[in-house]
Amino acid sequence: MTFRTETPVTLRAQLVKCKISKIAFQQPVDQVPDWDNRQRTVKWVDIGRQAATHRPAKKKVIETDPEPAHTVLENTARELPLQVSAVADYAQIECKAETIRFKDTLLFQTRVFEFQMLNKGNVQLEFSWQVLMESYGKGVSFSEKHANLPEGQGNGTRPLSRSGSRPVSALESVSPLLTGDPDLPPFIVEPSIGVIAARKKQVFLIKFSPLDVAEFEGRLVCSIPNLKDDQGPTMAVKGRSLLPFCHFDIVDSDYISSNQRDPELRGPRGAPPRATLDSNTRVIEFFSVGLSTTITRTFDIMNPTNVAYSFQWRCDDPADLRLQPVFRCLTEKDTIRAGKKVENTFEFLPQQLDTAESFWTFLIPEHNIAVPFLLVGHAREPSVYLDRSYLNYRSLLIGLDAHETVYIVNSEETAFNFSFRETSRHSEGFQDSLTLQPMEGVVPPKSRVPVVISFNPTHEGKVNINLMCDVKGKTFPLTMNVKVDSYSMNASLQYEKTEGELTQFSQDKVNEINFQQVELNEKAHCNFLVSNTGKFILGFQWELWGPKELLRFLKVVPETGSVVVGQQTRSTLSFYPLQRCVLKDVGLKLKIKNGPTFNCTLAGSAVPPGVHFSFTKHNFGMNFIAGLVPCSQKLVITNKGEKEASIECLFTNTAYLVVGHLSEVLPPGGVVEVPITFYPKEAIKYKETVTFEINGFTQQSVEILGQGIEMKVELGDPKQKMVNLGALRVGQTVKRLIPLVNNSHVPLTFNLVVNPNQQALMDPKVFRVSPQGEVTLKASGGRCLVEVVFSPKRRVPPFTEEGMVEWCGTSRSLFMLRGCCQALEISLDQDYIPFGAVIMNSQASRRILMQNTGDIGASFKWDVQKFAPDFSISPVGGYISPGMEVTFDLIFSPLNLSQDIRYDNLSCFIEGGKPLKLTLTGSCVMAPITKEVVNFVCQVRTRQSQSILLQNKTNQLWNLRPVIEGEQWSGPPSFVVEPHQQNKPYEITYRPLTMTLDGKKHQGSVFFAFPDGTGLLYLLQGFAEPPKSSGNITREVPSKTSYSELLPISNWLPKPQRFRVIVELIKPDKLDCTTLLKGLDYIEVPALTKRDYKLNFFSYKEGQFSAKVTFRNETTQEYLYYTVNFKATPPGIISTIEMTSPVRQCTSAVIKVDNPLLTPVTFTTDCKLQDINFPTHLTVPAQSEGTLMFEFQPLKSGETTGRLTLQHHDLGFFQYELVLKALPAGLEKPLYFRTTLGSSQAINAKFINFCRLKTEYTCKIDSPDFHLEKTISAAPGSQGGTEVSVEVIFEPSQLGETRGVLSISSPVGGDYAIPLYGTCGPPKAQGPFPIRTGSTASIPFKNIFLQTTAFSFQVDNPAFTVKPLETVRSKKTHSVLVSFEGNPTGAKTPVSGKMTVSCPRSEGTGQSISWVYYLKGVTV
Repeated sequence: MTFRTETPVTLRAQLVKCKISKIAFQQPVDQVPDWDNRQRTVKWVDIGRQAATHRPAKKKVIETDPEPAHTVLENTARELPLQVSAVADYAQIECKAETIRFKDTLLFQTRVFEFQMLNKGNVQLEFSWQVLMESYGKGVSFSEKHANLPEGQGNGTRPLSRSGSRPVSALESVSPLLTGDPDLPPFIVEPSIGVIAARKKQVFLIKFSPLDVAEFEGRLVCSIPNLKDDQGPTMAVKGRSLLPFCHFDIVDSDYISSNQRDPELRGPRGAPPRATLDSNTRVIEFFSVGLSTTITRTFDIMNPTNVAYSFQWRCDDPADLRLQPVFRCLTEKDTIRAGKKVENTFEFLPQQLDTAESFWTFLIPEHNIAVPFLLVGHAREPSVYLDRSYLNYRSLLIGLDAHETVYIVNSEETAFNFSFRETSRHSEGFQDSLTLQPMEGVVPPKSRVPVVISFNPTHEGKVNINLMCDVKGKTFPLTMNVKVDSYSMNASLQYEKTEGELTQFSQDKVNEINFQQVELNEKAHCNFLVSNTGKFILGFQWELWGPKELLRFLKVVPETGSVVVGQQTRSTLSFYPLQRCVLKDVGLKLKIKNGPTFNCTLAGSAVPPGVHFSFTKHNFGMNFIAGLVPCSQKLVITNKGEKEASIECLFTNTAYLVVGHLSEVLPPGGVVEVPITFYPKEAIKYKETVTFEINGFTQQSVEILGQGIEMKVELGDPKQKMVNLGALRVGQTVKRLIPLVNNSHVPLTFNLVVNPNQQALMDPKVFRVSPQGEVTLKASGGRCLVEVVFSPKRRVPPFTEEGMVEWCGTSRSLFMLRGCCQALEISLDQDYIPFGAVIMNSQASRRILMQNTGDIGASFKWDVQKFAPDFSISPVGGYISPGMEVTFDLIFSPLNLSQDIRYDNLSCFIEGGKPLKLTLTGSCVMAPITKEVVNFVCQVRTRQSQSILLQNKTNQLWNLRPVIEGEQWSGPPSFVVEPHQQNKPYEITYRPLTMTLDGKKHQGSVFFAFPDGTGLLYLLQGFAEPPKSSGNITREVPSKTSYSELLPISNWLPKPQRFRVIVELIKPDKLDCTTLLKGLDYIEVPALTKRDYKLNFFSYKEGQFSAKVTFRNETTQEYLYYTVNFKATPPGIISTIEMTSPVRQCTSAVIKVDNPLLTPVTFTTDCKLQDINFPTHLTVPAQSEGTLMFEFQPLKSGETTGRLTLQHHDLGFFQYELVLKALPAGLEKPLYFRTTLGSSQAINAKFINFCRLKTEYTCKIDSPDFHLEKTISAAPGSQGGTEVSVEVIFEPSQLGETRGVLSISSPVGGDYAIPLYGTCGPPKAQGPFPIRTGSTASIPFKNIFLQTTAFSFQVDNPAFTVKPLETVRSKKTHSVLVSFEGNPTGAKTPVSGKMTVSCPRSEGTGQSISWVYYLKGVTV
């Protein structure tokens, strides 16, 4: 779909109709290529030969590919509506165009100006910037304020000289040394090309980077192709460059500008901390991974002037002979020729993992220029580690090698050397050793090196080895703890005899097992018990050995397995011979994995069984499917053995094969017969195996074969499936022959049956099919002819009869017979019409119906002269077509009194047929005299019946037809009064459809005409009362739940009625706005039908409500009504709200509540769940919807349920079910510790307590190097939580990194997990401790290890004495007593010494650690 327009336009869901039709291809779908009307084919066609070259000339022709041949399927077309939205508009921008003047900028530096462009249009905006230089003038006049500036960076400048003159340029000689092309414009716009989305902003940066000394002026032109006025923004830019004395080709650092520098560090020349550094200080940063590795930084210093000068570097750090400098300048002095550059190199050799600083000054003596520099070195621990800290081989069998691979991982960008300590790979006493491959090597950058650790245990027991690996540059070695538990296998084997006796097998000799004699197809078993008497689980495997023809009769189950410590398992050896054999040179071997082996020999023989089957294979042959006569065969089983045999049939009967159930014991010589019946269900070959189990072990299989075939009796000519006998006339005869063929594979005997449905066809003289009775056809092509004869004697309507083949209780349709006999058949629906008694000079009418049920039309005409003078008929004549009906009106108008008026044999002449006869009777009587008035009273649309008693005093039978006037009354149309019958009741019913108003009554009469010419006339009067209730409906509805009651409304009239609906309240007198009882104002009901009226009920609060609902016809004022009673019960759950949140995180939900009242309401909220935060009140304006937002902030993980309730005294309760799921919380922010061995560091671990109650938290750490209080109390938390802190003390007991997790838990406040990372360095020296001559000083020393350790104490000066060896308990402080005897020279000068405390091998580190205490002897 293509959208294109020349003017701005906006489409919003524009409707585009796409017609879709189903099509059918003439070829298979997989051979039809994809096609649309855009596909083209390029061809080159000949257009003749060229005169010069005599070569054929070609012309390029592009043709549209034809649509594949297809046809459109009828009635499959439909329209697919597409909604298209698009916007076409001009681009609109907002950009402040101004002249940009850059400050004077030194060469090789950059200044940046930032501005914004806004796309105000509705479409995206494409832009591209172009820089046009207008002037480029060399020879610059420098201002005074820039006279002493060497160079600047960004928007800043730095002073380099106090001279007021500028240097002479030598740029032509320097330019080959610079990066960049001086001929390029110095102005750059970023981004220079791009797209701005509609209603979005784009920030642009204009950079001024001069590479030559000049004044620059240009224009920045922005091209925007979609502007309405075709004019983009244009900006003027100006800038001037200055020439510095020198240029440092280094990248400036933001170490100072971004406040990365620690203010507590000292400044140049020993300046105190927090001293202000020179703003022109240049920073050179070094980054080192690891210690004792030299890092170099090399950069160029350029001289852009035309005069050579010298330079030198001066270190401004205070001199300290005790410390080796970490920074060194390799080019302290040199000379830079005009227009040249000199390479300078600094080295950084870190001594500790920290940030080191050094202040230097770059000096040019000839120009009295000084530039301050700050060298910053960062050294960090290299990220080289073992992928695991411990290796547990667990249980290893003695004598077996175990191999594990660990990896030394290098996450750094440089390679590192590693070497495992030889002494660390042995256990104590050098009884066991680890083999490592390789022992040393190099880990490439961002890679890892596998180290294979092998171990071969030599004795039983546990082994613990602490492996250590030194990595160049790391302060501490990598450590790994290796644990091994060595063991050996112990097992025993027992043989279980049939009587339960156990025999112990020896592993030192060959054992024997004898099966004795076993019948063929029977099983003999032998059980073994394998016991594990060792300390570890053992594995076993059975092996049979001997000739292959015998081993196939032997099997051990299970062949392999395992036995847990102290348990035993059972294995079974089975001997299952299938032919006669003797076990010889056959044995069994049990191998215990990594343990002993047990051997035994097997003996026994196989003898034949004694049960005989009459056959083991039977073929039922071909049988018809679905036959009622199955095929059956008996299997005879005989026990010819000398002992009893149990026989059981294991076959499960199927739908097509049934085997008689058999499960019994045959004595010797016993015989049993098993019936096998075959019921084929499909035309397939069947094959089943019936298995019999003998004596519970041996199985005998009997193979049953058979085939199901279909009964294929077919027509010789398929076209005769429908045989048309034609449309015959009376007297004609037709005969048809139908050939039948038996295509079945077996002969077939069947009955040919045709059962006519019409009575006329049951006459064999009219309809006959032969042959009759049984018909036998040969297999595979047997034929016979079926003769059908049709000879109608009178009209036979069109018929279709079915020819059936009946065989074995089943029937199948073969052919259909169709035909008819056309004839004339016209009749009257009645040929005798009694009119009854008619008052003289009045008339009565009746109707009769003429029907043409034949196949031929005919004209008719009545003999009207014979109807006069008392009767008449219309129409007199006409034409009646086949299947047509004609209605005649008969009128009886007697002129003279007569008790019996009778007209017989009134004729209607039919063209081509016999005339129809009609008899009419009636009587003429005088007008009767009124006898009495019968009164009726009932409710409208109900019934009331009364009886009128009549007497027949004559000897004649009266057949009376009462005449009733008045639409409200009805009665039987006729009734009989026997001769001399007294008080014969005639029941008349009053059913008014309208009410009687203003005292008026319904009037009517009933007239009885007697055969003797007399009659009785009764006047009828009826009073219709208002209707009663159509129903009293009582319902219980939960409050705050909408309910609709369906009231059935009946229309008693034969025309539609429109009812007005009136709802009148009974209780209470008036509904307030919290209750709704309403439906439609009108309802229309079709004639004589019912329609349901929907009455809606809704109540916010509980209560009883009763009303009368009236349905009134405003035209007739007739009505009906219902009484409804609604009881509003307490409300249930309005809705269920599911909320999920991680522990201590908030998630919110919203509940909307309606206020139907005319005044604002305030709901009171309540929820018993402590994890739910909600406002206690919610105010909703009048007739508005309010929103209650609440939060779920769980403190413990798990799932809970609860209820949130809103209550108002007028609107009742609103209850919501809450299903809450709290997910486990992650780890808190970790704490990092760093201290030396023998010292400790305390840091407060902080967490947020959200519990609203005062609670107590339990604290524990999974590492012994961290300590804290076991319990802490927390005050009730605020809405956003209250911070709680607990002091964690890190007192390491080994060098290197220690990890732990601080777990803080409370049954109410929840659980917190804080990772702890501690780094321990070597102990630092302490002191000096002053000791007076002849006195003793007590120096505290703490054993930081986890076990009692013996420490040695040594002094390097004999003037001091100390006890050489002390044993200190774990984590205890010991006072070391040091004595000072005085200066041995006798002088009073102080005497210095050093006490060293050490232990042979510090626990957990595998290396010796010493503590140094400086001593100072004071001579008094």
